[in-house]
Amino acid sequence: MKRRLTLLFLLLTGSVIHFSLTGCAYKLSTNIEKLPGEVKSIQIPLFENKSTEPGVEIFFTNSLKNEALKSRAVKVVNEESQAEGVLQGKITSIDVVNSESIIESKDSKYLPKENILTTAYTVTVDVLITLKKKGSSEVLWSGTFKQAQNYSAPQVTLPVINTANNLYNHSAKRQTLDALSKEMMQAAFDRMLENF
Repeated sequence: MKRRLTLLFLLLTGSVIHFSLTGCAYKLSTNIEKLPGEVKSIQIPLFENKSTEPGVEIFFTNSLKNEALKSRAVKVVNEESQAEGVLQGKITSIDVVNSESIIESKDSKYLPKENILTTAYTVTVDVLITLKKKGSSEVLWSGTFKQAQNYSAPQVTLPVINTANNLYNHSAKRQTLDALSKEMMQAAFDRMLENF
């Protein structure tokens, strides 16, 4: 009986060793990611907006809060007095430029002759994120993030959409900024967890 148990133990041990040698691409970890400075609770105030785009600070604040709430690494609180750290954001700039993609109205029956229209715009956002210890100016982590995304301009050459609609342009720009806020704040929070 003892010999059978020893043989069974060797077989199981050999299987475990074989599994651990061949399964090195997978990492089993019980470590929970942590914020720099071992901060376990944070307050995220409204972003500071240094750009000329009004109201976009709400997009970025909400996106960063959503990333923190999804994480198991930290608790988000409303008051700084309840927090160990303060996660601050600043939108340093937002640039909207027309792309090099254009339409020339040479043979178009929907446009006056010699008109040139932009078919897309590029929105570029610069953001600074800083994690500070509560009640002090000590910076535990800081990172800058820059990202760009295109959106289509209103088209006046199509028979169905035959006017340049300012409301469409404003709405498309806002949707693009909202999408950028989600992508950028996910990247920012992930980088902060890695303390990179």
